[in-house]
Amino acid sequence: MMYIADTLGIEVNAEPWAGTDKLPYYLIDRYVFAKVNLDGVFCLFMKPKGEPETLTNIKKHIVNVRKVEQLPVVLELVNMPARRRKSLIQARIPFVAPECHIYLPFLGVALNERYTIVKTPGKTLMPSSQILLFYYLCQNEPELFTNETTVKFNLSAMQISRATKQLTALGLLSSRKDGVKTVIYGEGRSRYLFEKAKPYLLNPVRKKIYVERADLPKGLLLSGYSALSELTMLGAPPTESFAYFGNNGVLSGADTLVDNAVQVEVEIWRYDPALLSSHPGIVDTLSLVASLSNGDDVRIEQSIDELLSALWG
Repeated sequence: MMYIADTLGIEVNAEPWAGTDKLPYYLIDRYVFAKVNLDGVFCLFMKPKGEPETLTNIKKHIVNVRKVEQLPVVLELVNMPARRRKSLIQARIPFVAPECHIYLPFLGVALNERYTIVKTPGKTLMPSSQILLFYYLCQNEPELFTNETTVKFNLSAMQISRATKQLTALGLLSSRKDGVKTVIYGEGRSRYLFEKAKPYLLNPVRKKIYVERADLPKGLLLSGYSALSELTMLGAPPTESFAYFGNNGVLSGADTLVDNAVQVEVEIWRYDPALLSSHPGIVDTLSLVASLSNGDDVRIEQSIDELLSALWG
């Protein structure tokens, strides 16, 4: 899903679809379903488990899915031969083929060929750019081969390429070729580069909700001021805070805090908070700092400085 977010510059969040138990078995047997939020527009992604069916069958399958949930249905395909692409467009069937094509007419998005969808780097880092930058900074090494990040963070070569272009365009890192591999490197120490990147950092927290502790999914990492208090001398906040990403399962909560003896704060993150985490049970240091707004609170500012000093000296 990060491919769509990076390509179109929109918020994308996916979760398991709860309506599968109402579908005929043959559809459950043929497809994997997910409910996806595309920048506030909900739709259903339908990914074939094997080879895609004929266009006639796909149309019938979509009709049956929409009987259960009246949302746009997007076909998610691995391969996209030119003939299938043309047929799907003529039938006005939305589809996504990662690293290749996006056709979402219900969003008003036209088909983009691979060579036309590279965006001009913006002033705020894409999720993949921030992940790549933070990983480079945490290694505390002068150079990093970008190919090692594709597997480590489940990012495609194109996502890493775009991230590299954005980071170099903003003057945060430089890149060079070593044979067929790309190497990124920075000028100056990691602390200096992080401070230089601050104006461009993406706040990993999209929004906050409040969830009863009994309903909290297992395995969530401490975040926010709860994480900061665990890593520094800052006192613990009255309401415990956790980071949530779509892969953790379905989550619902309230917009307001009623009782912090029962509820906890849950931050909905734009990328997986576990990707860079080095402290068990706590989000990574740099993403934590990017998520905090210290305002005029000297204690918070001192605690953040304590964190960064512990990381780099």
